[in-house]
Amino acid sequence: MSEKILFTDLDGTLLTSDKKISPALRGLLSDFTRQDGHLVFSTGRMLESALKVLSTNGVLFPNTLIIAANGNTIYDPSSRRLLLHKTVPLSSAAGIIRAARALSLYIQTYEDGYVLSEKDGPELSFYRKGTGMEYLLVDDLTCALQKPPGKLLAIDLKDRTRLLRLRDEILSRFGDTLTAMFSCQEYLEIFDKTAGKGNAVRFVCQYLNLSPSSAVAAGDAENDLSMLQAAGIGVAMANAASPVKEAAGFITAHDNDHDGLADVLFKYFE
Repeated sequence: MSEKILFTDLDGTLLTSDKKISPALRGLLSDFTRQDGHLVFSTGRMLESALKVLSTNGVLFPNTLIIAANGNTIYDPSSRRLLLHKTVPLSSAAGIIRAARALSLYIQTYEDGYVLSEKDGPELSFYRKGTGMEYLLVDDLTCALQKPPGKLLAIDLKDRTRLLRLRDEILSRFGDTLTAMFSCQEYLEIFDKTAGKGNAVRFVCQYLNLSPSSAVAAGDAENDLSMLQAAGIGVAMANAASPVKEAAGFITAHDNDHDGLADVLFKYFE
């Protein structure tokens, strides 16, 4: 491919289950960027969490961009500049928080690089173990939010049906402006409808003066579907959810714990 741009999800795709990147895969990504390839990390994580895990793993090479919060935020780490930032209106956020409470669901949001939560329970511990983000405990999320958040996240570690009920209510009440989708079995992500990883692919390609048809995108979860569909080549990891595999043009032979993304680099960029 003459124009080289790779979009990769983080959790379940680039990162192993213990949130690492092997030296071999890190070397392949370094070679890719040194050969003028554009590497774009695309994640549901908030920007602060994405920066932390990417920096820890030593992959913030030149020619990299970060799509965070499911496309709400696009960031250039080299210039430390935000290229795009979208939010959830405060009134909508308050309605979603109340709907989650009615279902006895844990929900959190974000402000100034912190997780905002009403309780320090197993859901918050599970989230922080995976992301390392700092948190603030507040009495009432609806009162604590001072500005529109980038997204909200509902978590249920045992009963996904409650998340499905919340998703249906959000789409029914706020579907004109917001969307809700799963980034893993336990996480329901709520964010601006015009964001999403697919629209972020189109934005980044336009920003770099590249065609989306030249892009390769790899992911594993429902929130990756629009990214795979927007790129010229959509790749599902061996560990991907069934709908992602069905939408992909290529499925890796190896999973995220065995350098599955290397299969993509060898097939399309060597």
